[in-house]
Amino acid sequence: TKEFIKINKKIKFIKVDKRIFEEIKLNISEINSEEELIEKIKNIKTERQKNYKVILEGYKNIEIDLNKIKKMVLDENVLKVKDFSKVKYDIKELANQNNLKGVFINRILQKEEGLCTKEEAEQAIEIFINALK
Repeated sequence: TKEFIKINKKIKFIKVDKRIFEEIKLNISEINSEEELIEKIKNIKTERQKNYKVILEGYKNIEIDLNKIKKMVLDENVLKVKDFSKVKYDIKELANQNNLKGVFINRILQKEEGLCTKEEAEQAIEIFINALK
């Protein structure tokens, strides 16, 4: 933890705890079940004097219930779990569908050609598909 001390109208951080906060990135592209993911997080080597935030990356093959995972893995060292992984979609196949998904994805792909990056287009498609669920 840190405390703030005001000295001559400037704020100075003073470290009052010896623990260090560290982020661990975990690629979940090869994980096929929630139980496997929980085991993988629990098996992360942690040091007693450090606190950790686990960041999930890659493409997910499973539905992730972050609340359930947090209940199972949070302990005195692992304090946070964040999910920045992406769902793996076959965008070309979805774009060929004759429905709302197909129309939306085609419009996003057309806009990508000058108005947004590929990453932004993928993010918009993922948000849209998740909203339809």
